[in-house]
Amino acid sequence: MRPLPASPAALPPYSEANTRPEEQIIPLPQTAETTADTSALPGAVPLPAPPAPSESLFSKTPAQHAPRIIGQYDNLYIFCQAADGGLLVIDQHAAHERLIFEAMKKQFLQGHIASQILLFPATIELSRSETEQMEQHRPDIEKMGFSIREFGGNSFVISAIPALAGQRSPEELLRDILTRFVGYDSRSHAADPGGKQENILDGIIASMACRAAVKSGDPLHPQEMKALVSRMAQADLFSHCPHGRPVFKYWSIKEVQKWFYRP
Repeated sequence: MRPLPASPAALPPYSEANTRPEEQIIPLPQTAETTADTSALPGAVPLPAPPAPSESLFSKTPAQHAPRIIGQYDNLYIFCQAADGGLLVIDQHAAHERLIFEAMKKQFLQGHIASQILLFPATIELSRSETEQMEQHRPDIEKMGFSIREFGGNSFVISAIPALAGQRSPEELLRDILTRFVGYDSRSHAADPGGKQENILDGIIASMACRAAVKSGDPLHPQEMKALVSRMAQADLFSHCPHGRPVFKYWSIKEVQKWFYRP
């Protein structure tokens, strides 16, 4: 299991000593006003809109009254009591995925996703078509946190990967990105003139966030659950993960009482 950070501003662990000074993690956005602008990416397809203030997790649980953790169910759902007595059920994977996605997206739009330098660089042999994708999209790939140099022919050396990329091998991660770039012309941003094709860059970042997040089946310590819920309350900018699944459900105390026919 990939442990959650102990503090709201922290991100999943990586080696501080192996990270270049200019590539330090950028803190997660604290309000909806600092959310990354999806429209800045070519052909972007907006994610599900953030909930209205009356429907947000933050409004149900004011900052001065954080949700009280009840416990974890089925190693996936975190049950909490909201400040108003209502019941919050959080999907731990969807919530953590969205937090990581927002952090990586913000870093990408600001110029570069934070990198983790590999202790042992990985050498990869690409196919001819993969090499062509590498040559065309290398600037975007490097903005995603990779450091890659040519090693002769179709061989490349990967010396750094995104700090939040999870446990995937550098080779697998790079091949997945190159596959997603097929048919996308980053030089003209003309992969889909009609704007109907899913945004390639968002899709790549969402995939990395999904694989880096805690998973269904991961048991969490109470402090890890508390850290995740605290980060959600501070972010206050989402109701769905990047793939469209709900992050949480809320029931008022009156609704819960009705389940048991209580006045």
